[in-house]
Amino acid sequence: MEQPTPIGLAIVICDQIIEDKLTHKKSLIGIFNQIATPTFPCRHPRMAVFVSLTEGRGPYEVRLRIVHEETNTSIGEVKGQIQFADVNAVAELNFELLNVAFPHPGLYSIEFYCNDTLVLERRFHVVKIQPSPSGN
Repeated sequence: MEQPTPIGLAIVICDQIIEDKLTHKKSLIGIFNQIATPTFPCRHPRMAVFVSLTEGRGPYEVRLRIVHEETNTSIGEVKGQIQFADVNAVAELNFELLNVAFPHPGLYSIEFYCNDTLVLERRFHVVKIQPSPSGN
């Protein structure tokens, strides 16, 4: 029997994910859909990605990938493994990405794969802004 692909419940980009040690509830801080910068290439110092899945069975190889949509170029990738205890379990994954380099303005996407099957995708913009005249 072929292993089923889990169902994606959520993928969210934010500044930080805080998990309560007692309840294991997560707080997503600073949810965003756009990064603004005056220069390119740029480095975004810290971003977090929250992924929630269900209806998986057993172990999966997972991959989170950031892609520039226009060129289909990968600018970063994280790999790992997850294990579903049963089909009704919900797996919540937190990724912390540091100093992500964006070479060009444009549309980017975060893609989440289980066993090389795309499960979730979240698009966001990286835009060029004019620096303030005062330098602040």
